[in-house]
Amino acid sequence: MKNKIVTKDRAKNLSLIFIGSLLYAISVNVFTVPNGLAEGGLTGFSLILFYILRIPPSYTIFIVNIVILAIGYKFLDKRTLYYTLVANGIISVLLLVVTDWAFIPETTLLAPIGSGLFMGAGIGLIMLGHGTTAGSDIIAKLLQKYAGMNIPTALLLIDIFIVVPSAFIIGAENVFLTLVNLYIQSKVIDFILEGLNPRKSFFIISAKHVEVAEAIEQQLGRGITLLNGKGYYTKEEKEIIYIIINRREVLRVKRIVEMIDPNAFMTISHVQEVTGEGFTYLSEEVQAQRITEAQEEWDSEAIE
Repeated sequence: MKNKIVTKDRAKNLSLIFIGSLLYAISVNVFTVPNGLAEGGLTGFSLILFYILRIPPSYTIFIVNIVILAIGYKFLDKRTLYYTLVANGIISVLLLVVTDWAFIPETTLLAPIGSGLFMGAGIGLIMLGHGTTAGSDIIAKLLQKYAGMNIPTALLLIDIFIVVPSAFIIGAENVFLTLVNLYIQSKVIDFILEGLNPRKSFFIISAKHVEVAEAIEQQLGRGITLLNGKGYYTKEEKEIIYIIINRREVLRVKRIVEMIDPNAFMTISHVQEVTGEGFTYLSEEVQAQRITEAQEEWDSEAIE
């Protein structure tokens, strides 16, 4: 049973990585290079070398990423390292294959939009397949692991540091178009990794917590948790309402609370993933997969 789960999981990951790599190659060769745009991370570095020395990006991307992997492999678990090597190889090959599909639109803005959509989708799918495109993706994973930064934001910051100097090569106008490309990339990656309808969590402290909880339950039908709290300064015991809702329900909850108790204290936070009653249950296969992933991470940290 375990071998079947592993085989199915591997096939799924490899499929995601192949599709993501194809989208990545299309972004570079169809939208970015023909329109003289730059890119972020080591792909951007490879494009700078291409514009100056005419060295094909497929070669420099492969070589530079191998160097980065040699330096940063110990920060990745074995599975991520394996899928990253696979992704790096597939991308390099597809960059050589997808060469004659240039798209040069009459409307200039379409080029960075197309590049951002394809690159963001490509990187997102590769990450869903538990791989990275190496380079800045590895750095982003390190920032996520050790600095708590989410991956899209980390990638965007790294990309900006690469893109801005390229203004001396591709011109200021194309740099601004590239920044549009990178912004779209980050949003698409965010969408793929976090889903169409991310959740929000509320912590609500109110003297009328019973009325607030009843109103939320009646109007939204969401489960509510009451937590026991105590004010540090006042030493007063308080009931804290904790609830997780869909993004589209945020305004309704705020209005309910403000109507019942305008003085209520609320915090709203983004929730990466929710499983369980009222949301999503994990299948046995996914549970087994999560356990395997956690064990690999523990083993990797133990080695470090």
